[in-house]
Amino acid sequence: MHVQFPTFPGSLRSKMTPLESALSPHEHGFNAAIFGLTNGDGNPRGDVVFESAASGSHNGWPDVMSLADPGSALIIPWRPATGAVILNTFEPDGSVSPLDVRARLAATERKAFELGYETRFAMEYEAFLFWGDDEALAEGRYRDLKPFGRDLGYCDHLRHPQFEEFAREYILRLKSIGIGIASFHTEYGRGMVEFALQPEPALRAADAAARARLYLSELCEENGLLATFMARCTALGTESSSGAHLHQSLTQGGSNAFAVASDGDAPALSEVGLHYLGGLLETMRDFQTIFRPTVNSYRRMNRDEWSPVDVSWGFERRTAAVRAVTQPFPSGVRLEHRVSGADTSPHLVILAVLGGGLRGIERQIEPGPPEGSAEDGAEPLADNLPASIRALESSEAAREILGDGLLDHYVASRRNEWDAWQEWLATTVTEFEFRRYFEAH
Repeated sequence: MHVQFPTFPGSLRSKMTPLESALSPHEHGFNAAIFGLTNGDGNPRGDVVFESAASGSHNGWPDVMSLADPGSALIIPWRPATGAVILNTFEPDGSVSPLDVRARLAATERKAFELGYETRFAMEYEAFLFWGDDEALAEGRYRDLKPFGRDLGYCDHLRHPQFEEFAREYILRLKSIGIGIASFHTEYGRGMVEFALQPEPALRAADAAARARLYLSELCEENGLLATFMARCTALGTESSSGAHLHQSLTQGGSNAFAVASDGDAPALSEVGLHYLGGLLETMRDFQTIFRPTVNSYRRMNRDEWSPVDVSWGFERRTAAVRAVTQPFPSGVRLEHRVSGADTSPHLVILAVLGGGLRGIERQIEPGPPEGSAEDGAEPLADNLPASIRALESSEAAREILGDGLLDHYVASRRNEWDAWQEWLATTVTEFEFRRYFEAH
């Protein structure tokens, strides 16, 4: 079995263990340092983990109590005699760990059910594929990597002769483990691809998104390729950056709760949909550091590249933070949250968005006019990590949705990320300095 754990930087880490060990109540599973993993395992700073209240020198880096979640178990058909299961984590007294984001998401999904709704979420990922080059990677020469395919062709399955075979294998692999792919195609960028997952209930959708990322990277490794979910790996102002757009809706009694009969062809959302949207918008600035968690995330903010920079919404507007999709059928009415980059944790993103939307329904929050109206003047989103951290830490709404333990731990993780960046700047002679000063007379 691959015993899997979703980390706060967004990756799905795993141990291999015999089936009997994976299911045993006597196995702990992971050291609690798994809660403190840093982005990129600390490169180039060397800070593999950061100390926190959960794990550190003060408590001797203990194990985290865990049990396999049977609802997440699956067989991996392309691996002989191998399966996978995701862990739930607990405190020594048996209570649910406050840092267990899956447990918090499951509780929020239950809240939606208590309000009379079932959740539907689907992640749409963008990523860049490169040919692997161990020597270049070891030396940090990422710009020397050659992209998979040529040119910038959007939806061009002829960009590389292996593309169709690669895409087919990926779709079939995910289908074999119960993860539906709506589409897989090339995007606007050399080596760039996009894949859209089929909608699922909130927790299943988050698990599916994490596994889809993992298994894309795995398939790439098998084919001499490398996938990056870095928000921006191309120069600013060129090609595209990698987003993770989140499609969502609620159903009630088998019908789409966001859909409403409208006069003529005018697009419209139901009252429930509008209030849910109002909650998304009201909490968007608070959750910016979940949607944009790294220094690199903010290099993706560019309205002209359809990466939102303000708290806005509109019908079929990809330049807005939330795109309301109301055509062509009532069953497909949904909201597309477009803020997150591909470098996010799907579990945290879906938790934040669902929590914000349900808050909007409970408080009947109005979203304001759509983008393009006379009342335009949307509030900007923070354009740097420290400002986003401060907004999250001071948010009462975020504390209510995430809980104190999860919020404070995530804030600590993002402060560590900013400190790593600042330390690197303070101790590194940058490419800018060499190019500007080295040959100056």
